[in-house]
Amino acid sequence: MSSALHEQPYLESWRWMSRQIRCAMNPDEPRLIEHYLAEGRYLAGCTATSPWMIAETAFRLLLDTASDVALPWHWRNLCLDQAWRPLRDLEQQSLCRCRLKRWQSHAWALATCALEPSISLIELVQGSPDE
Repeated sequence: MSSALHEQPYLESWRWMSRQIRCAMNPDEPRLIEHYLAEGRYLAGCTATSPWMIAETAFRLLLDTASDVALPWHWRNLCLDQAWRPLRDLEQQSLCRCRLKRWQSHAWALATCALEPSISLIELVQGSPDE
């Protein structure tokens, strides 16, 4: 069996978990993030998927989710709290100048990330005042 065939179910599972995280489909299940990161580590270590791509994608997912004011505050905070893990993986893989520069950019984004308050449920239901 080729590595691409072996990799496909894990990649699809990892992508599905990323959608669940990004959309806060189950915001009261913090283990989803750990499971997502573990699946990414498996993909990086046991398949042909690029470890850099896995770590960078996971980092961006967690930081983007943390910055989304439409999601619940506790979920956003948890994503921000976990973003250091893929960032650490990126640092370990920063063996060339271009990757080191990208890692520094990501580290700066995490260091300067300030969470805005989440939109309340009432504001989400009401929509914009122009309607």
